[in-house]
Amino acid sequence: MTIEPKEHAVDTETYPADKASKWEIPLESDQWILSHNALRCEINSMIQALGTFIGKVDDDGVPQWAINTFEEWWTSHVAHATDHCKSEETVYKPMFSERFKWPAEIDELHDALNSVKDNVQTAIDRLNADKNTLVAVRDALSAYEETMLKHFEVEETTTLPLMRAYFTPEEISPVQRKILEDAPDNAMGALIFAMSPDGAKFRSDFMTVRSIPSFVWYLAFKGRLASYKKDVVAKVEAIESGKEPAKKSGWF
Repeated sequence: MTIEPKEHAVDTETYPADKASKWEIPLESDQWILSHNALRCEINSMIQALGTFIGKVDDDGVPQWAINTFEEWWTSHVAHATDHCKSEETVYKPMFSERFKWPAEIDELHDALNSVKDNVQTAIDRLNADKNTLVAVRDALSAYEETMLKHFEVEETTTLPLMRAYFTPEEISPVQRKILEDAPDNAMGALIFAMSPDGAKFRSDFMTVRSIPSFVWYLAFKGRLASYKKDVVAKVEAIESGKEPAKKSGWF
């Protein structure tokens, strides 16, 4: 999909669409897309894990540990997804609307996403030992993913190119940095993990092109990746393997 920035202008004389050439970071490496990739990875990994787990459920039905583990994962995911959408609605939309017309389809898809998210919650509320209730959760999650991906596609082919046409990197960089700073720790951890589970690609690509000093990895990012693996990824792995996560014991 190709978009013509000038057709979305608010005031072409005051805010001309002439900034695209100033962007050195490729579109696919923009923080906005990387944040989308984090959510893409997070939701799809659980859908795949549920598919595997459903095939392993025997006559005893869905164990309580699996129900608890999935519910904990969903709570974390909702916090992540909600924070992302809030940033778009309360930070990006007001700022961008001063220079170009915010696509109405994005708001419509946000509403649709909230609706299918509620459907997932309804399916979770009905989750019990009956295998069919877990299948219903997996199906609701798949419908949620479909809407989420459509939402991302619209933003990445309309609003993101418009942002780069109407704003310079110097104007956007501090805004995106503030969004990451204010996000839940697991949102940052998810972005790093989606680039590469060991954090290497985040360090070599994200940090380097943004001139983030290497020592900041240890101060601000390494711990968030570790927490994300423990709080989110471990739950996906437990569901996929069919093995209850190890419980903490003693002081540690």
